[in-house]
Amino acid sequence: MPASRFTTPLALALGVSAALLAVVAVVAGQSGSTGLAALASVGAMVAAGCGWMALAAARRLVDRYAALEGAAAEHESSRRAFREAVARLGAVARLRETGSGRQEHDRDSILALVTETAQQAVGADRVVFYEFVPAPDRLVARTGPGAPVGAVLQRGEGVAGTSAATRVGVVYPGETGVQPAPPEPERPTAMAVPFFSRGDLLGVVAVYGHPSRTFGLDDLSALETLVNQAGTAVDNVSLHQEAQRLSITDGLTGLWNRRQLELRCREELDRAVRFNRPVGLVFIDVDKFKSVNDDPEWLHPGGDAVLVEMAKRLSASVREIDVVARWGGEEFVLLLPETDLGGSMVLAEKVRAAVGDIPVTHAGKSRTVTISAGVAAYPHSGTNVRTLVNAASEAVHRAKQEGRNRVEQAEPNIRQAPPPGGGAGVSSEARDGSNTGAGEGGTP
Repeated sequence: MPASRFTTPLALALGVSAALLAVVAVVAGQSGSTGLAALASVGAMVAAGCGWMALAAARRLVDRYAALEGAAAEHESSRRAFREAVARLGAVARLRETGSGRQEHDRDSILALVTETAQQAVGADRVVFYEFVPAPDRLVARTGPGAPVGAVLQRGEGVAGTSAATRVGVVYPGETGVQPAPPEPERPTAMAVPFFSRGDLLGVVAVYGHPSRTFGLDDLSALETLVNQAGTAVDNVSLHQEAQRLSITDGLTGLWNRRQLELRCREELDRAVRFNRPVGLVFIDVDKFKSVNDDPEWLHPGGDAVLVEMAKRLSASVREIDVVARWGGEEFVLLLPETDLGGSMVLAEKVRAAVGDIPVTHAGKSRTVTISAGVAAYPHSGTNVRTLVNAASEAVHRAKQEGRNRVEQAEPNIRQAPPPGGGAGVSSEARDGSNTGAGEGGTP
């Protein structure tokens, strides 16, 4: 630092001069030259005083320079953290383009990253993400360093509420005269920026307090950049997750689709082979479904209503570990881990009653809907997805022939070879039609 390099040697030079003048004063006094002695003494004191002041100035300059260096380093660290966060959010925002979404890229992790980085970028004491709840039109504190989680703020109230109401950034103190309101943290400065996702107000990111200054327009611009980037990231993560969900679920009923059921069935059969455990499968077909679509008072919207109600009743009738899937059209499949043939028959009867005993309503009209079900199980009816589904489907066909609204058991698969790997094969009990391998919790 040039100033300190100048003032420090000057202080030393003045100190040496003061010392020399003091010596001159002593010598002059001893020789009887009182005038010279007095003049030298004054000169020594002046030089010493100037030297002390120069030294003090040098120290102040050094301290100030160190403080500025520290502030600059802190500022650069904040800017670096801000740039890194924006880059990370940008990577998340490109998920739809790259198709490389990862599990940690969800809304909560993005919001946590935004609040953490906002605190670093603007040097705030507190950062809060308020989620906007349309009914009853309020903000709820959800996350952030020092956030009063769960606290409620009305829209239009305080800094964050005003930002939500006006849908623009707000700075306090500022021209609007808006100031923090409880439960917002009490700080001499604050600002808030609205957070949008897919064009809708998701919430508000608000920062409160700075140790040495008030927030300005540059701070607001930085926060807006960060929040806008985060909004894009949330949009694309939501789209990516929605695409994943649609790839494994049925669009009408929300149940798992046929492809996902086949994958899960393979997993359960692999586990059953390894641990010699049973697996049940129930194939369900809605009776006379065409008559629903052909009924002028129901038509296809009424048919969709029947399928949606079917999905609800099936899901309500099974255990949490069971899988309910739409196979296609009016056909459904239940996959029942740790359930033998007998337990699967009991569940199928339970489901048949749950569907047929209560009429389905649509557009103010109601009608009774029944189902036919075929029940198969590993190892009784087969040892892979194809053989189990075929066995259950054949049983459904028999139920239809026998008058519908009934449950039929699959025939034992006596020709099925034992599965590879030494797993459980088909026993003699299975060949004569009796139940095998009763699993725990066989009756859901």
